[in-house]
Amino acid sequence: MKRGSGHGKVRFEAWCCAAAFLLVIVASSLAQSAGAQAPQLEDTYADVRPYLEDPLKQILKRVPDLNGLQPSQSQAELPVILRKTGERIDNFFRQVTDVTAREDITLVRLRQEQPSSRPELTGEKVRDSYLILRHRTPNHTDIVEYRTDAKGDSFDQIVVKRGFIVTSGFALSCNYFSTAFQPESNFRYLGEQKLDSHDTYVVGFAQRPAKATLTVRMRGRSGVPAQLLVQGIAWIDKTDYQIVRLRTDLLSPRWDVGLNQQTTEVTFNKVPLAELAAPLWLPSSVKVYVEFTTHNGDTDEFYELSYRNEHRYSDYRRYRVATKVTPQ
Repeated sequence: MKRGSGHGKVRFEAWCCAAAFLLVIVASSLAQSAGAQAPQLEDTYADVRPYLEDPLKQILKRVPDLNGLQPSQSQAELPVILRKTGERIDNFFRQVTDVTAREDITLVRLRQEQPSSRPELTGEKVRDSYLILRHRTPNHTDIVEYRTDAKGDSFDQIVVKRGFIVTSGFALSCNYFSTAFQPESNFRYLGEQKLDSHDTYVVGFAQRPAKATLTVRMRGRSGVPAQLLVQGIAWIDKTDYQIVRLRTDLLSPRWDVGLNQQTTEVTFNKVPLAELAAPLWLPSSVKVYVEFTTHNGDTDEFYELSYRNEHRYSDYRRYRVATKVTPQ
C-alpha cells in the first residue's frame, strides 16, 4: 500500500492521574499524506541502542516469552517474511470494518508515595462495550477505537479520577509491520518458536528515529507533547504470515519526562464476522505495564509509580447504528 493511502488513525491511550500531574499517552498510527515529514527525533534518541542489536542471550533474558526459541542462523529469510507479513497487514486494514465486543479490564496500581514507604497495591475491574469504527474521508480513512458504558457514555474519565490508567488501541498495533511503515524500522529475524498451536517466525523491530512518523505522544499538564518511539517483537504464523502476538517496549526510557517503561503484549485470535469473506484477527487478551518516576508535591521526594492493566475481549460482532424514522 502506497504512503498516502494510509491505514487510518490508530490510537493507543493511557490516562494517568497521580498526585502531582495528569499524564496522557497517545500512540497514533496516523494516516499518511503525500510528503509527510517525520518528527525530528534524532537528538532525543542520539546514541540509543535498541535491544534488537543485543546478543541473543541478552534478548532471551529480557523477554521470557522467547523461551523455546530456535535461533536463526542467518537473515536470508527476513525479506520474504517482511514482504508477506506486510501484505497480510495491508489486507487487514482494507477489510477492517465497524466492530463491537465486550471488554473486561483489570486495573492495578502500585503506588509508593515516598522512597521509604511500603508499596500499596490497589485494583479494580471494569466492563465496557468496545468499538472499532471506520471513518472515511475523501483523502484517507481513520480507524478509531472507543469504549462506552451501559448508557453509551465514555467511562474513561471516571476510571482516571479513581487513580488508574486507561489503555486502548491494540487491535491496530500491527501497523509497524505494514508495507507503508516498514521503512521506518529496522528488523531482525530471531528464529522460530512454537506458540500455542502456531509455528511462528519471530521477528524483532526497532523504530528508526530519523525516519519514524508513528510516534507515542505523552502529554502532561502543560499540554506540550513528548514524542516517544518503540521497539518490540512479533510472532508471525508460518502458514499465513499473520501476527499472532506482538510485544512493544519503549525504544529507550525517557528520563526527561519521567517515563521508565511501557510494555504492551497483545495476543490476536481469528474472529469470523457476518458478511465478511475472511475472518479478522483481533485482540483476545492484552497486558500493559507502565512505570514512571514522579515526586510528592509536598516533600519533593521522588518515587516510582507503576500500573498494570489486563484486557480480555469476547463476543465480537458487526456494529451497526440503528436508525428510526418517525412520522412528521
